Amino acid sequence: MRMPHIGSFLLGLTLGALVLPVSGRAQERTVVSKQVSVGRSEAELRLEFASGDPLDISLHDGSVFIDGEVVGAYQAGDDLDAAWRTLLGEAVRLDDGPLAETLRDWSPPSDLEGDRLELASRIDTALQDALTPRKAPEAPPAPSVQVSVGGEGDAALVRALLGHAGRLSTLEEALKDAGPNVKLHIGENVEVGAGETIDGTLVVVQGDARIDGEVHGDVVVVDGTLDLGDGSRVEGDVRLADATLHRDGGTVEGEVVNVQRQERDLEREIRDRLREELRSEMRSELRNATRTRSSGSSLFSPFRALFRTLGGLFENLVSVLVLGLIGMGIVAFAPRNLDTVAETARRAPGRAAMVGVAGTFLLIPVWVLGAVALAVSIVGIPVMIAWLPLFPLAAVAAALLGYLAVARNVGEWLSDSGYRYTDRIRKSNPVHTIFAGVLGLAAFFIVANLLRVVPFFGFFRGLLTFAGVMFGIVAMQIGFGAVLLTRAGRRREAGPVDFDEAWERAVDVEVEVEMETTAGADGPAREGAEGEEDA
Repeated sequence: MRMPHIGSFLLGLTLGALVLPVSGRAQERTVVSKQVSVGRSEAELRLEFASGDPLDISLHDGSVFIDGEVVGAYQAGDDLDAAWRTLLGEAVRLDDGPLAETLRDWSPPSDLEGDRLELASRIDTALQDALTPRKAPEAPPAPSVQVSVGGEGDAALVRALLGHAGRLSTLEEALKDAGPNVKLHIGENVEVGAGETIDGTLVVVQGDARIDGEVHGDVVVVDGTLDLGDGSRVEGDVRLADATLHRDGGTVEGEVVNVQRQERDLEREIRDRLREELRSEMRSELRNATRTRSSGSSLFSPFRALFRTLGGLFENLVSVLVLGLIGMGIVAFAPRNLDTVAETARRAPGRAAMVGVAGTFLLIPVWVLGAVALAVSIVGIPVMIAWLPLFPLAAVAAALLGYLAVARNVGEWLSDSGYRYTDRIRKSNPVHTIFAGVLGLAAFFIVANLLRVVPFFGFFRGLLTFAGVMFGIVAMQIGFGAVLLTRAGRRREAGPVDFDEAWERAVDVEVEVEMETTAGADGPAREGAEGEEDA
């Protein structure tokens, strides 16, 4: 049939992209670069061609290499070695055309025999093969394509091709390895009756095919239905792209391939493979990082543990020193406030703890509500500017005052405990008791840091650290509650008076004062007595 102009153009474009193979071109063997290396035990020639494949011939340490493969052996200074080095000497000063001609005209020395001659011949053959231009492959015979378009001719063909423009990749896969003779039917149904024969590949696009006869080739159906009758016979493959197969019998000598399903399976396989490779790479990187970290830690773990221990101890001692200095300042400028808060924390620790917990939870709401209350009035705006930073500072100061008051009580308890070295704590001196109490509350952290140098004690370190944190929180809550109850030590909290404790504290102070007075009086008296004896 005669093809319309537009249909012929689109059909030729589509089939040219999907069916017709591309003929090859002869590749000129143009030398784009050379590399000559000559030494005492090495003589190498490397050529790079425009086509991309290199040639590397090397005589190195008694072995002959062609493209990295050992092809024989030689002896340094023999005829083969001398002839090859002479050739390389000429190749150094030549480029492209003259270089290729010189290398192609090279022949093995005539006095070589046996294995040496065979080895030289292999080198010559490698040079000849690499430098001889390769012939272009002969183009296959042009395929015979018969096209039949159903419906409205030109318009039907245009609509069919444009409608399948998004499926070009699927159509390309379906027409892969198709024979040279193709019978293409677009937009129409095809029926091969019993006794009929089709030579070549039958392609039906956007239509149905019914085969009761024989097809000496492949059958390709795109966007349609294929019916194979009982007496049908297909010598090639049956390829379906977005199509359905109804088979009542018949013979298919090739394979039945569902292109889209095959593509989905391939995509799934590629996706699973990539996912597995990514997981393996991540596992190997994590394993290498863990191995590197473990090797590094095993190499420097003793010194690292020692440095961490010293750093932790230094941090603990600095904290004790800073808190002690703050306590000295409070003793110097607000001793009565400290006494009142410490007495309240000692007499009613439970009540002070509950008030402290409630006050801690109310800090942020009070701060926010106070800022809002001050912001609604013009007069309160300047006060709000001071309220925002001063309220958190006042809360921190109250917490410090309460913590140091509780630390003072802990120091007094240590002075009365009778433990070793605790007898050096002067109970009547609040500075001594504050430092001792802060050190006692930090003892858990100090012992935990000391255990860093001992292996297999991680659980005990964690337990001691947890105990230190809990004791610190309890001391902070009791002290903060005592500060709130006494209004920062300005009002003594009413409560039962422990007369025994008051009497014991008074006696301790009186005894220490008398001992200091006696020690001061004995000094001059003894000096006077010694002076009289000398006289």
